[in-house]
Amino acid sequence: MTDGSQSSQPARATGTSSSSEELQGLDSWLTERIVTVTIGPDEKRWVVHEKLLVSQSDFFRDHFASGEEELKLPDDEPKLFALFIRWLYGTAFLPSGGTRNFRFMAPDDDKNLTVRDYLGVYVMGGKFGIVGVRNAVIDVLYAHYGEADDGHMSPNLHDVTYVFENTAREAPMRRFLVAHALFYLFSKNRRDAPLPEDWVEVLNTQSEIGFEMINMLGEWNWSMGHNAPRMTIKPRIKFHERLPQPEEMVKQEEVEDAIPL
Repeated sequence: MTDGSQSSQPARATGTSSSSEELQGLDSWLTERIVTVTIGPDEKRWVVHEKLLVSQSDFFRDHFASGEEELKLPDDEPKLFALFIRWLYGTAFLPSGGTRNFRFMAPDDDKNLTVRDYLGVYVMGGKFGIVGVRNAVIDVLYAHYGEADDGHMSPNLHDVTYVFENTAREAPMRRFLVAHALFYLFSKNRRDAPLPEDWVEVLNTQSEIGFEMINMLGEWNWSMGHNAPRMTIKPRIKFHERLPQPEEMVKQEEVEDAIPL
């Protein structure tokens, strides 16, 4: 993660220390049982260190706790799972990797990774219950779309539709994409320009996206007769999800224990 992002691995040591305790902790994730995950209808196979995989996710922990050595996910895309594995092992080696944090490659590079690919990883992270990889995707797209400027780039609204159809209402990615779409709408260089074709197609059919745009505009508190203030994207950490801290988890357990059966 970069620029103040939240760690998805509360038990994992971070930083540049190379103490024997940290190295022993790293070794513990890369030892013992190896499990197999097969992805897609063609069953592309990955062999993964079980401890590392389940340290991130109840989804995987629940499956492999029974002693299973293989998990089949026929509805997921191998290309997206490959990006997830890259993140999983990349973050695992941060303790011995010096000061450089793990980074995904940018969209549209020579590896043909698109914004939709990263949004697919974001959705996959929700399915697996892994906050860290979702925050990593936010970091990638935060850099990709950049700060507000006169020629601001808009997300393709078909990509926005994909996120709205595959995430919960409170998913930060929704607000992130809607904010960038609105910044494009009010960017100086598109004055007198018609709406892009994808906007016309989506907004004629997806009322929820249109509602979220109007709702966000209402939050900006503009008024007629006043020039719009300079628009800036909030810091990336504002779009990150946060894991419950240990004390919060204890409080939640206490509340649940107090509920009569």
